Amino acid sequence: MTFAEYFLILQRRWRVWVAGLVLGLLGAAGAVATAETLYTATATSFVTVAEQVDTSGQGEIFQGSQFAVQRVKSYAPLVKSPDVLTPVIEELDLEVTERQLAKQVSVTSAPETVLLDVAVEDADPARAARTADAVSVQLGLVIEDLETARTGGPSNVRVSLARPADVPVRPSSPRVLLDLLLGGVAGLALGLVGAVLRQHLDTRVKTQDGVRALTEMSPLGATLNERAAARRPLVALDWRSASAERFRTVRTALKFATVDRELRHFVVTSAAAGEGKTSVACNLAISWAQSGASVCLVEADLRRPGVSRFLGIDGSLGLSDVVVGESRLEDVLVPWNQGLVTVLPAGSLPPDPAALLGSSAMASLVDTLRDRFDVVIYDSPPLLAVTDGVVLGDQTDGVVLVIRAFSTRPEEVRSSMERLRSARVDLLGTVLTRERTRRGAQHEYGAELTRDRAELAPPQREPAADHGRATVPPVAARQVPVEPSPRTNGVRLSRVGLDSGGGCDR
Repeated sequence: MTFAEYFLILQRRWRVWVAGLVLGLLGAAGAVATAETLYTATATSFVTVAEQVDTSGQGEIFQGSQFAVQRVKSYAPLVKSPDVLTPVIEELDLEVTERQLAKQVSVTSAPETVLLDVAVEDADPARAARTADAVSVQLGLVIEDLETARTGGPSNVRVSLARPADVPVRPSSPRVLLDLLLGGVAGLALGLVGAVLRQHLDTRVKTQDGVRALTEMSPLGATLNERAAARRPLVALDWRSASAERFRTVRTALKFATVDRELRHFVVTSAAAGEGKTSVACNLAISWAQSGASVCLVEADLRRPGVSRFLGIDGSLGLSDVVVGESRLEDVLVPWNQGLVTVLPAGSLPPDPAALLGSSAMASLVDTLRDRFDVVIYDSPPLLAVTDGVVLGDQTDGVVLVIRAFSTRPEEVRSSMERLRSARVDLLGTVLTRERTRRGAQHEYGAELTRDRAELAPPQREPAADHGRATVPPVAARQVPVEPSPRTNGVRLSRVGLDSGGGCDR
């Protein structure tokens, strides 16, 4: 992986490594808060070689000093011996054992020197200084005793307390800043490793390139991941927004999905629930209607209907009632938003939706809607949950599969495509919902030119280019009636007056 790819992982998984950093700091802070405050006192001893011979010559002096330097290296382990610790405990009347005192004592010697530094760590600074001096003195006695020849006589080595220990005024442990720094670095390192591992182990579909590699076909388009879309999911109503442009892209791609025949009616579904199929179906219907087509949006999800909630209409009578013969089609069709889109609600929920959708009466209704409207869009249940989408897709031009970024897994997409392939249902394409883009990558062409200008109220249909006309004042423009389109059965269009209802993506 390149540095740019790692940087992108850190940008996407910033919560993981930030959590690691915070946990590392909290752990270090907890350790500092609960740790015992300790003080370290250090006493320094000087090791010399006794003058048993005439050392007036420079050679003998050098040999003696080298002997002392080499000997000092082997004296350090003696500090933890009972011969050193037991007398110190008895002399200072310490309430510790030899093992406990051995953990408090350490000896170091600078390279190429004859100095022994005895350090003692204790909660009482004064006791630490007294113990360091006592251990240094006792260590010197033990060393001199060991360096004495068996035949008797003076010791070959002398150890003198060169610098008694000072009473420390600042604690040596815990080291707050250093401990926090080490905790933060350790937590950050673990967080970075966790972020990279999570990215590699996360197999969910994330980008359009991932959809293309998985399905071996380019997606029809992708919708944006916007916070406002959760509160107002009908983003296609604002025809100048970047979100509306995304749905126009999907609409255009669908027109070329069936080159051998005209696309008249299709099913919008997903692999699992909560991937945004109902939102895509509603916004596609609005986008198609804005292009001048007569559109019927059919709420074909007879298990958990969502179109009625999205559009804020009554769905108590609808599709199921027409199929079983309880109602006439003309009586249940609902013109939404002053006739922009005609909606066929789900109606009464049947006990066996799949059987109802696969009936001959349903096939007759599909033919009727196809002849009556330019475009018919069916919102059906998820493919992996029930067979309704496959049954309905067999009666239409094909199926549009909705995939939610960072939610849908590859195996779910493969299973959905296999179900459609087994039933010989055409997959028209895929739509990736909630695609995450970099900040500033979303552009609305022309928005920077019109943001501060007085404009006409945006019409329902997409505005056609009209050159050479004088600019109409904003107030007068809102009073100008909009001429009916020959393809909308005489329905007059005006500015959107009905706000979309809240609801969650289905």
